[in-house]
Amino acid sequence: MKGDHVSHPARSLWLTWPGLGEAILGLLLIALPLRTYSVYVNLIPVFSNSSLSLLEMLAYLVLTSTLSGILVVVLGIRRLLNVLRLGSVSGPATLLAVAKVLSEERYKRIMVAATLLYGLFFAVVSGTVVYRPMENFAQEYLIQAPSAVIAVCCGSTGLIPVLTVFLTNQLGLLVIPANILILAAVSALVGLNATLIVCEYHNRPRGASGRWLLGLGAFTGLFTACPTCAGLFFSALVVGLGSSALVILPSTQLYFVVGTILVLIGGVYLSTRMLGQAVLGHCEREQRRTP
Repeated sequence: MKGDHVSHPARSLWLTWPGLGEAILGLLLIALPLRTYSVYVNLIPVFSNSSLSLLEMLAYLVLTSTLSGILVVVLGIRRLLNVLRLGSVSGPATLLAVAKVLSEERYKRIMVAATLLYGLFFAVVSGTVVYRPMENFAQEYLIQAPSAVIAVCCGSTGLIPVLTVFLTNQLGLLVIPANILILAAVSALVGLNATLIVCEYHNRPRGASGRWLLGLGAFTGLFTACPTCAGLFFSALVVGLGSSALVILPSTQLYFVVGTILVLIGGVYLSTRMLGQAVLGHCEREQRRTP
């Protein structure tokens, strides 16, 4: 029958873009357990000892699923970029450009270093990493270090469960799923933007004036260098705006997060457009000469 020879569009897309399936699976590993856990917890009217023990076990499973999902997404994107770099499949110009730039070892190292450095900075600023040298967690919270405490209830999707890890009496980790997801996404995009900026600089037009470099640095730096600093700025406004800011800022937090990610994606798009096909070919030739 003729229908046997007609490929389904979704199936064709999965076969054409290796790695896309892994990325989607990773997103499902993140979203479904978080949503299911939040709905289930908020439906429980009264908590008993047995239900709390069950929720604690489920909470650890949800956090494990979240971290595993992030890893699966990263592996899927990496596989997709590899097949794009090899020319096995065709794809959007921006993805092709990113794949070619990251195919060179030095740019790959820059990407990893920038992502890790910004991730550490973000973790400290967002409170994921908590260091208080003037306090003693053991005395204030009646705990022993190292130890971990998990809060199983209650809140919106992504805000529960919350894992508090006391590494020492002054150093701890506050693991909130939403913060971890934002940290991973923003840090990776900042690292990618930084890598593309370096590639732009290495392949700038001959005879480029200082004004061109200043304009490039000002434009890309404004939108990609420190999105977390915007959060610090708005947090500082609380002192001047008073109690009204405490109501406004939490309700608009999602918009700031989405806006930051969209701006960073826009920075990637603009950088790949500025690099152009000639520069990308030069990057690729350099990669081939690398022993």
